[in-house]
Amino acid sequence: MRYKWATSLKFKIALIFAIGLAIAFSVNLLVAVKTIHTQKEEEVEKVLTHLLVESRDEYITTSLIPSSDIKFLYKVPHNVMILSDSEVNMLHFVISTNPYRTNDKLIVSSIKLSNNYYLNAISNHQKIDVATYKYTQRLLVRYIVSLVIILFIIIFALDFYMKPLELLAIKTRTWKRESPLELVLDDASSEIKEVSTAFDTLVRRLEGYREKEAELFKEAAHELKTPLALMRSRLDVYENSDNYNKHKFIIDLGHDIERLTRELKNVLFLESSDFDQASNIEIIQIFKILETKMAILIQRKGLTVELSKETFSVEASEKLLFKVLSALLENAITYAKENSTVEIGCNPWERKLWIGNQIGHEKYLFSSKIGEKILKRLSHEIGFNYVITHDESTFRIELIFM
Repeated sequence: MRYKWATSLKFKIALIFAIGLAIAFSVNLLVAVKTIHTQKEEEVEKVLTHLLVESRDEYITTSLIPSSDIKFLYKVPHNVMILSDSEVNMLHFVISTNPYRTNDKLIVSSIKLSNNYYLNAISNHQKIDVATYKYTQRLLVRYIVSLVIILFIIIFALDFYMKPLELLAIKTRTWKRESPLELVLDDASSEIKEVSTAFDTLVRRLEGYREKEAELFKEAAHELKTPLALMRSRLDVYENSDNYNKHKFIIDLGHDIERLTRELKNVLFLESSDFDQASNIEIIQIFKILETKMAILIQRKGLTVELSKETFSVEASEKLLFKVLSALLENAITYAKENSTVEIGCNPWERKLWIGNQIGHEKYLFSSKIGEKILKRLSHEIGFNYVITHDESTFRIELIFM
């Protein structure tokens, strides 16, 4: 996979995990060192207490006061043996009237004698600190080795589980339109499989849009070529013939321009809405909004719009559905006979609506070949079937939603 290692997802995941693991190791190391140091202090204190008890019970035969000579306690074989296997350092015995106070640099144990004086054994932390330092070094080395091993395992695992992304990139780079499109990765992890499925869906939708766009413009070119050719022919006839009536020429050319305008309107009507999200839409509510927007056109032609009291909802792209219903109602009004009625009916049980009008002198928008193709495409995108019925006086289009 082509990427800069410092900005790659694999490196970022490994770095975040390494930082988190290092913090956890550091906290664990500090807790372990503190615990070991405390335990060794407690062990030294127990040794000192044992020395004092043994000395008082076995080796002190006279009453001791602060001025008494207690050097013999340092040479007692039992004491020497115990001290050799402990972290007691710079041992010092003291006779005092009160227990000796301890601090952060000293470890003190005291025992009360029969004459109410106290025998104190005092040690410093030097051996404890040395032992703790050695333990810290060994534990730190183990932690570092463990961290390195774990990071290698993580990198190897990330490399293995992110291989499908590399495969997806290769498939995308090498795919050609004439080759089968297959970007879904079945053997990948659920997250990567979800990404590959979404990407596959996106590419298929883009390809579908390109195919529909190519089909639309191919049909548009075919439909627009005919009125343009007729206009060119009429101009040639008018230019080369003295018998071509000017009034007739103007009428014929006007019809050609009207046909060309109608086909251009059909082409410009279609705008891709492939990526609009579907939502719940109430049908009659849309027609109420459209009726308000087209009130001037309705009033100008003296029309009456009969709007159904029944309604139902559909799941569709609001933008696309609004556009289709707007075009159907606008053309029903535009091409309806003056002072007639435009009916908007609705059957919620059959999920069907219809728009009916009495035909005037104009041609209905979707009566042309390209208009039919546009309506057919939009019916698939929104999810409805349609039926167009008409005779000499009436026109009706029904939409049956799935």
